[in-house]
Parts: sequence; structure tokens; C-alpha cells
Amino acid sequence: MTTNIGIHRGRHRHGGKSRPLFPVRPVTPAAPARPVGPPPAATIDTRLVHRAKRRDVLPTGITKLDDTHYTVSTEWPAGHRRFTDTAGNFLPSLVIESVRQAVILVAHDGLGVPLGHKFLVSGAHHRVDPGRLLAPDAPARLDLDVSVHQLRQRRGVPASLQARVVLRVNGEIIGTGGGDCSVMTPEVYRRLRHGRTETAWPRALAAPLPAPVPPHSVGRTHAHDVVLAPGDRTGEWLLRADVSNELMFDHPNDHLPAMVLLDAAQQAAHTLFGARPFRPSSCEVSCSRYVEFDTPCTVRTDLKDEAGHGYVLSVTGHQGGEQVFEIIFREGGRAAGPR
Repeated sequence: MTTNIGIHRGRHRHGGKSRPLFPVRPVTPAAPARPVGPPPAATIDTRLVHRAKRRDVLPTGITKLDDTHYTVSTEWPAGHRRFTDTAGNFLPSLVIESVRQAVILVAHDGLGVPLGHKFLVSGAHHRVDPGRLLAPDAPARLDLDVSVHQLRQRRGVPASLQARVVLRVNGEIIGTGGGDCSVMTPEVYRRLRHGRTETAWPRALAAPLPAPVPPHSVGRTHAHDVVLAPGDRTGEWLLRADVSNELMFDHPNDHLPAMVLLDAAQQAAHTLFGARPFRPSSCEVSCSRYVEFDTPCTVRTDLKDEAGHGYVLSVTGHQGGEQVFEIIFREGGRAAGPR
């Protein structure tokens, strides 16, 4: 997951004094502040969560508890086409995206990572009671408690970190999450990508797009949102990237974002489960290589029933003869299995 905005510092200077792009409010760690009443309207700078559109910004505020602990107040948008199913229930991807935005916000506004630096996320995960994602009782507002671990710095700027996240609604824990990422300057990233930062997006815009599978078969209502095309065999699809879809590509990129890979995994899962609701209790995202626009990527599924403990569904992507990502969904408790 990267951003393509220009190089800025994580602090603006006004009258010779520096101030944060979004102020961090220190409080006493022993008694962390909790919002009382409705939080203020979202005022987070969109760049601090690597989003271009205000509608896609989930955090509404950040509270510093100490140098490695923060609380990020968050709003879940009912009716958001990307993060809800046809019945209005929230999808697992919303939890991962909430974790992603909270960690990036903490890195920029709390830890001082300059805007424009690139975040390379090798893994992300969450565990949540799937019942808490169901309409109409799913929470609209929640807190994400973010703790930073294994922080490594280079020249005073974070170079890598591990984040652990606890999701709370009115103080009640409803789930956990986290991830591992490394951070690099735009210059280092351009060298790593061997020129793709300038050429990949124009080629993606010009590339022909394969026809999608029927939207209803993957739980979508718009063909625009379908990221799978028919594959050569059952249980296999071709990953398709409609870069004109601003819900998935709200700014230019030089590779397929991990959140689009998660969209593909959720859609593949929907085809397997048919009429039975797809409601996993956990999700793990692992990326071993960048998924490029200009090479076909095949998506495959492997479903296993854990004998009374639910199912384990592995969705993998393969490009250039190598596995490039794996997303694992698990269901806690007994499962009847998909039809």
C-alpha cells in the first residue's frame, strides 16, 4: 500500500513554529480520554490516511496516550458501496481498512513520518465478532487503540514498525487487528521500482480490461466494482483492475493496492458460499511481492472444513509463475460449509 502524493513534511511551519497537520492531544496514559457525546465532523487531512476523497476517510480524530500508544476515533460509513454488501452489512475489508488508516495516521501524525514516504505493508490482520458487522446494529462510531512495537528508525524517521490494534465500541472490545510495515523515502522507492513509478499508471489506463463475471455472482450490484474475470477452470479467476473506479483507485499507483486484492478475495469467497452468508471471524493478508498491472494475475481458492471448528478459506494470487499474495479467512465455531 503506497501513496503517490508529493513530498511534504509531517509538520507545517507557521511563523517559525511547527505544528502538526492534525494536532495530537496529549493526555495522561493512566486515564485515557474517551469521547463524550458525538465526535466532531471528520477534519483529518486526507493525505494523512493516503486517501484523496473525504468520503473515504474513516478516522475523525487522534489522541496521544504516550509515545507508542494512541487512540484513533473512527466512523464506519453506512451505505458505502465498497465496504457493504447488498443487505447493508459491513464487509471484512472495512475492518482492515480501518486498521490501515489508523496505523498510517499514527505513523504520520504521531511518529513523524513525512508525507510522501512510502508504506510497504507485508501483512495485516483482524479478528472481530462478525455479528458486530451486521445491519442495522453495526456500530457507526468506534475507537481504535493503536500500540506501536518493534519501531526501528533511520535518521530519526521510522523505517519499520509493527502495530497492534484493539477495536472498542463504547469501551467494549469487539475485535483486534494489526500489521507490519516498512517505510521508505520516495527516492528509495523509485529505485526499488525500477522506473515503474512513472510508467505503470499510464499503461494501466490504456490497457484493455477483460469482461467481469456477473456482479451478482460476487455479491456486487455494479459491474464497475467487480475485480474478477472468468478463469480457465472452476475456482480460478483472472484479476481485473478497472482503474477508472475511484472507490478502488482514488489516486495513481504503480501497482495493485493490497485493498484491491482483498476485494478480489472477498468476491471469490462469495462465489463459493452462494446463498450462505460469508461472515468470517478473522482475516489475514500477506503480500510477498507487488502485484503489477501489466502481467496477468490468477486468483485461486482453497476451502477447508476444520471438523466442527468452522472453515478456513485461502485465496491466493499468482503472477509470473509465483504466488504474490495470500488472504486467509477463518470462521470461528461450527460451520455447515458453503453450498
